Amino acid sequence: MQNILKNTAGGENSAAPWILLLILTGYIVAAFFAFSILSQVLIVVIYGLDLAELASILTNPKETEYARSAIMMMQAITSVGMFIITPLFFLYKNLHLKFNEFLNSPESPLRPAFMTILIMLCFMIANSIVIEWNQGIKMPESLSWFENWAQEKELQLEELTEYLTSFANIGQFLIALIVIAVIPAVGEELLFRGLIQNLLSKAFFNHHVGIWFAAILFGAMHMQFYGVVPRILLGALFGYLYYWSGSLSVAILGHFINNGLTLILLYLSQLDILDFDPTDAETSPPFYVIAIFLVGGSALLYLFKNYFQQPKDA
Repeated sequence: MQNILKNTAGGENSAAPWILLLILTGYIVAAFFAFSILSQVLIVVIYGLDLAELASILTNPKETEYARSAIMMMQAITSVGMFIITPLFFLYKNLHLKFNEFLNSPESPLRPAFMTILIMLCFMIANSIVIEWNQGIKMPESLSWFENWAQEKELQLEELTEYLTSFANIGQFLIALIVIAVIPAVGEELLFRGLIQNLLSKAFFNHHVGIWFAAILFGAMHMQFYGVVPRILLGALFGYLYYWSGSLSVAILGHFINNGLTLILLYLSQLDILDFDPTDAETSPPFYVIAIFLVGGSALLYLFKNYFQQPKDA
C-alpha cells in the first residue's frame, strides 16, 4: 500500500488517521445527499416530470418507457459524485496528493494483470458456494422482523437488477457496463481500498485490520444481507491484491473483472450464445469443481504475493 499521510500535518503516529476518517465520512454523507438530489433534479428537468412521476419511476420502473435510462443516469451521477469526485477532492484538499502519484501501476503490468484476471476467475467460481450459503441463511424467530425486512429488500433489488440487466440491444449493455462495472471499479476501489483501507491500516497500525475492516464496510455499504459475506470476502481479496502489489490499479482491474465478466456472460446468455445464467445461484458448479478452483486461486495468490515481495508501508 501507500503512505498517503506523507504530506499531512501530524503524520501517522498521531490522531491524524482518525480525524481524516471522520472528515472523509462527512464528505461521503454530504456527497450522497447532494448528488442524489442533483441526479433527481436533472431527471425531472430532462424528462419534464413532477415529483409523483419521479417516485413512480423509482418504485415501478417497468411501467415507464424511459425508466431504465433515468435510473442509470441517477446511479451514474450519484456513484461518480460519491466514489470518484468526493475521494479526489479529499485526496487534494486533505491529503495534499496528486491523483497520478496515487493511482500507480506496476512497473511491468502485463504479468500482474494476467495473474489478477486468473485469480478473479478462480475466486468467482469458489465464492459461488459462499453466495449460495449466504442466500440460504435462516434467522431465529426473535429476529423474524429483520429476516422479513432483508428478504423484502433482497427481492426489490433482485427485481431492479433483473430489469436493468435485461438488454434489448448492445447500447443498453454498454451503458450498463460503464455504470455497473467501470464506475464502481474505479470509484469504490479509490474510496474503500485507496483511502479507507490505508487510513484504517495507519489508525490501527496493522494492515490486516485495515483490509478486513474496509472489506466489512464495503460489504455493508451494498445493503444486502443475503449477499454481505461474499462481498466482504471480495473486498478483502481486493484489499490484499492492493496491499501486496502496492498498486491501486490492480484492485481496480480485479473489481472490473468481477462486475464486468458477470455482465458479459449475462448478455451472451440473453443472446443465446451461452446456455448459462451467471446470476442464478442454483447453477453453481459441483463441490469438486469449486475445490479445484479454490486450490488454484490460493496458489495464484501465493505466486502473486511472492512476485511483489518487498518492504511495505504498513
